[in-house]
Amino acid sequence: MLILVSLGASAADWGTLAADSDRTLDPALLSALRNEDFDTKVLICAGVGKRADPYAGDIIASLMATRAVKTSDTVELLLRTLLQGLFDPSRGESWISDRIEANRDVLDSMAGRMAEWRDPQLAGALVRIIPSLHTPRALPALAQAGSRVVRALERGSGAMLPQELALALDFLSAVEKTRRPDFLAQCTDIARLSREKFIVDRARAVAQEIAAQNPRSTAAP
Repeated sequence: MLILVSLGASAADWGTLAADSDRTLDPALLSALRNEDFDTKVLICAGVGKRADPYAGDIIASLMATRAVKTSDTVELLLRTLLQGLFDPSRGESWISDRIEANRDVLDSMAGRMAEWRDPQLAGALVRIIPSLHTPRALPALAQAGSRVVRALERGSGAMLPQELALALDFLSAVEKTRRPDFLAQCTDIARLSREKFIVDRARAVAQEIAAQNPRSTAAP
């Protein structure tokens, strides 16, 4: 591996290298993320998401640190690529829980910055694991995601882009797992505002579950 790094690798080689690596190679991967082209960076992030070593904290922290207004879309896509691999549901619950545990601190830091993100799919990638995160900024981040969905519905008079619809479903699924009354109002707002029947039905079902678990909460729609 080190020979490949020292000689310089193609984009495909970097992707394979990242997938076969562990955290000891992260300094070389971080250097490549600073200096290589965009396609190579995407393959590196995809590879890190797939590797056996669950730790990706240094990679995630470095990407967050480089995020600026002019590069935010690029960095957010790289972060989304990485998170989608780390928390790939097809890998099973043990895979996901190992990666949450190994990266809990940096994921909490990500949750604290969710309001800055422009990419709904990046928000969704983190929202999906928030019920298992158990950190101080996890539930406030989930509330921010719910507010984002409600604002999008208000802005679009009940209509949303496909990426926002996906975030709405991710939010409702996460809320269903928490069953916390804190999110009841957002669920009822989504049910009231959305034009999409499947979103309305899903939001109502989650609101009804929350209300049943918390009898003192406001009645579901």
